[in-house]
Amino acid sequence: MAKKNEINIIPLFANPLLQIQLDLDTDKLTELAVQIQNKDKKGRADIINKGGWQSNNIAEEPHEELKKLKKEITQYLQLYHSEVFRGMKFKGNVTQSIDNMWVMINEKHHYVDWHIHHKATLSGVYYIKHDGVENGNILFKHPEHPQMSALHWKKELVEVWDMTSGEIFIIPPKSNMLLIFPAWLEHKVEANLRNDSRISISFNSIPILEKKS
Repeated sequence: MAKKNEINIIPLFANPLLQIQLDLDTDKLTELAVQIQNKDKKGRADIINKGGWQSNNIAEEPHEELKKLKKEITQYLQLYHSEVFRGMKFKGNVTQSIDNMWVMINEKHHYVDWHIHHKATLSGVYYIKHDGVENGNILFKHPEHPQMSALHWKKELVEVWDMTSGEIFIIPPKSNMLLIFPAWLEHKVEANLRNDSRISISFNSIPILEKKS
């Protein structure tokens, strides 16, 4: 219980985003992405991916550098789970487990429309090849902003929105960057305006109950 006159600011219903720069061999992962695409030119159809190519599930791919990536992702999924969901009470020892992952290759003018990741708890993206803003930023949408900006703020009073009140939060990706975020957070990727490919690996995780040994 708070003491008299003690102020406590509570970040209600937060949607934290984990961002970290990794140190993996992006040349090897680029080669893998191209090999997977060459084996399956059709890929997986996805209505949100406008013009780009998307692979089927590669979670079981035995490539050594991908194994390293999966190890890194798993480590940071557990960190996110333990830090963000630490107030939750689970029925046993619950951890996050990679459910599926896929390669995305987007050429010039390709983009990814607004979407969420259904039937997952956490989602994320690792950028294998991203050469700056012209390759396209990733944008996250405030869940309540359409109503908030129309009903609760006079726009003419605001010069710069913050993460609490702003409609969009923008991340300029870099090669070797990993992002992890709640699967229910709506996001999109801007059009690639360069002549170079934008290559990334996206993934979903689900909570699992670890069995006692």
